[in-house]
Amino acid sequence: MNHIVKPIMGRQLPTPTPTATPPIPNNLQEECIRVNKVYDWVVLANSYRNKIAIPDDCRALVDAAIRAGQDISFSCVEPVTPAPTCSVVGIRRETIVVGGTTVRVGVVHFVFSATVQLTVFADGTPLCTFTTTVQFDQEVVLCLPEPLDEDNIVCRISAIECNPTGSVLLGGMVQLDVIVCVEIQVEAEVKLEVLAKFCSPRPNTIPVPSPTPSFRCPPIVFPPQCPPIFPVRNCDCQASVNALVPNVSISLGIPLTVAIGTIQLIADICPSCDPSSSSFTFNFFDNVLPDIPAGDQSFSFSPTSISSPTCITVLPGLAILTGLTVTGSGVRTFTSSGAQDTLTYSLTLAETGLGLPDIIILTLTDQSGVLVFTATITVVPDEQLLVRDCVTFGDIVITTP
Repeated sequence: MNHIVKPIMGRQLPTPTPTATPPIPNNLQEECIRVNKVYDWVVLANSYRNKIAIPDDCRALVDAAIRAGQDISFSCVEPVTPAPTCSVVGIRRETIVVGGTTVRVGVVHFVFSATVQLTVFADGTPLCTFTTTVQFDQEVVLCLPEPLDEDNIVCRISAIECNPTGSVLLGGMVQLDVIVCVEIQVEAEVKLEVLAKFCSPRPNTIPVPSPTPSFRCPPIVFPPQCPPIFPVRNCDCQASVNALVPNVSISLGIPLTVAIGTIQLIADICPSCDPSSSSFTFNFFDNVLPDIPAGDQSFSFSPTSISSPTCITVLPGLAILTGLTVTGSGVRTFTSSGAQDTLTYSLTLAETGLGLPDIIILTLTDQSGVLVFTATITVVPDEQLLVRDCVTFGDIVITTP
């Protein structure tokens, strides 16, 4: 889940009544199923540009309006029917390296087609309306082990948006920018006895290699999966935080100086045990005590990257039951001046005994490796911070009769 925290003007503080929502579990359970096994699952969003010819009957009206000095504009909508289509027009096999492992993949050539409706306006008054078809193609790298082919590929355009750019071009053409959201799956029917949990799609991040001579592997009953590509490894633990803790001591600046204020952390680490969906926001509201330090040091911190969590059961000098640590980089914005800097961070969230205060530890380091902020908060109300285990395949002990 994504939390949006609006900046607080003046010296107001949020009302201290938050409660952490329990993280969404995604644990394994026994299943016996006949399914279409997903060998790959990709989502992508791309923008394409097309030049569209205005039909003769509409063009005559447009030319007359231009000669009359009227302003010509366009609007573009996507009618419900016919629905956009996605077709496979070619497949070639390549051997590439993904994450240090050699993998045989399919490079699939897709053609996307959609019908859009254009309306032409003269000085804001509708002049004519017509429909046209736009087409564009793209190659995508997929886990497509032989003998799987185009019949095992499910392609769906989930959304489309078109926007006319500029005015009428020479030759009675109008230019359209079309954005499409596409979901692609590789499937084959298998019978499985499994320990099952939900999985998530991967982004389209593998570059398309140059063509090489084709190669055909011997047929097999059930093609193997591509572990370096899909599915993505899930988290071993997850956390949810909605904490507001007033009058705490932190250290910030160069050199580090003690300040007193309120910290606010809203975090959702590994929702549904999916590392790509983590989010958090951190705010510090300075009490602005005389000379500790001089001036308002209030700031907000938003991460631009969040690692998969490292699960912990030990924290030096502190008694905990379970916890996790995430790292990455982000942007700090000072409330009073609007000044920003890019920092690396380490965020630790820990549960203590039932009903006892929990722990938040945050450190921020500048690009030179100098520590510029540190906070160890050991008085977080228990109901405002939750850390849970994600049951993964590594947790299951396999026994045989």
